[in-house]
Amino acid sequence: MSESYDADAVALSDGMLRRESGRLLIEDVPVDALVERFSAPLFVLSESTLRRQARRIRAAFERAWPQGEVLVLPAVKANPVLALQRVLAQEGMGADLVGAGELEVAVRAGIDPALISLNGTGKDRATIERAVALGARVTIDDVREIELSAAAACAVGKQANLRIRLRPYYETDARMEAFGTPIADVYGTYKSGVPYDDLAEAGRALSAPELRVTGVMMHMGRYTTDLSVIGGYSRRFGELTAEVSDLWGGWTPDTIDVGGGFAPQIDGFGRADPSFIPPVPPSIERYAEVVCENLTKGLTSGGIGVEGRTLEVEPGRALFGPCGIHVATLLNVKRQTQPFPFTWYETDTTQLFLSEIPDEAGRPPVTPVRLPETGTAVDVRVVGRSCMSDVLARTATLPAMSAGDLLAFCFTGAYNDANASNLNLLPRPATVLVNGAQAHLVRRAESIEDLLVRDTLPDHLRHTFTGAAR
Repeated sequence: MSESYDADAVALSDGMLRRESGRLLIEDVPVDALVERFSAPLFVLSESTLRRQARRIRAAFERAWPQGEVLVLPAVKANPVLALQRVLAQEGMGADLVGAGELEVAVRAGIDPALISLNGTGKDRATIERAVALGARVTIDDVREIELSAAAACAVGKQANLRIRLRPYYETDARMEAFGTPIADVYGTYKSGVPYDDLAEAGRALSAPELRVTGVMMHMGRYTTDLSVIGGYSRRFGELTAEVSDLWGGWTPDTIDVGGGFAPQIDGFGRADPSFIPPVPPSIERYAEVVCENLTKGLTSGGIGVEGRTLEVEPGRALFGPCGIHVATLLNVKRQTQPFPFTWYETDTTQLFLSEIPDEAGRPPVTPVRLPETGTAVDVRVVGRSCMSDVLARTATLPAMSAGDLLAFCFTGAYNDANASNLNLLPRPATVLVNGAQAHLVRRAESIEDLLVRDTLPDHLRHTFTGAAR
């Protein structure tokens, strides 16, 4: 099955993309004009789409959780560009983050520390101390972090606000879409969260005056779009929260965080597997309904009421993914007739910059930046410039194109820039933020000098020599 070059990508972009006389625009800016100004390859994000997505996600969960406040803490890892995090701060969003680097991004973006969750495994004392000093919450992933948080609180003279990350085990026969791995195995072996065996011991944090335990958190992960599985996992989270309440003598959480893992409506996941037909993901509104309905069932079955409790949600891919495109230049068209006819479109980008392709077996929709006035469509393989096989589109139906023409990979706003690597010492692209008819460089492209700046030569290698080195 070939990948269509236009209809889905443009028509389903919720107005972010459109064509005028065959020319692709993002918001009100022609994409080819961006390349003329900033060069390719290039990441381009739409500010208005990011704001619209953030508001839509918040509204969806507010409708599904009318009994309490809803807070949105987007995953910084999905796109840590400072300007994008600043946009979200202006929208009243918080931040789910891991490590000192992402914490610094949130601080510089002006995100309210009370809406920051320091998450992740293997936290170090210095980062926990910084979070406590700021007034951010620490999401406990292991009982050792309780001691670290207590020490940090004493060091800065400030009570530490903690949440406990739970590991709900949900028994199901369902498998990860495209990969076929049993979801129950993934839930049972995923590293994050306090093991069930340690939950009773974790309750000692309740008696420490320098600590305040305010909530629970879990994360489903984007393993499936099957709402029955998502609902079952949400219900099990509620049940486990009630079990923790019993273990801790009746303690109940003020905040309940359902994490993220919601696939965007246009999801490239699994499309690289020719035998797999990806299901159409549910809308974010339907996700919210199913998660909140089943979470409520799990809580109330264990005797915990939901009235007045704050719900938190941590979208990543569903928030950022639809907001961006990646633009590449066609460097060369290569053809063969033997052993069979085949055509390659060789580009100046790479799957090193579009990590969702190798990591998620993904295939982002690809479309020409300019539609030719005439000409027939051809089936081609779009490839990148690294030394790897670097397949960007296995069999794409595109117009006949020439070197210098541009291609846009759509719905690539999440994780791609964040995961980009430098194999073959390829400098990572710039990021541009579009706002109406304005375009702003918000992350410059790397240079080769940037890639070499960490290297040094010891003294004994600095002298010049001829012949064999001894």
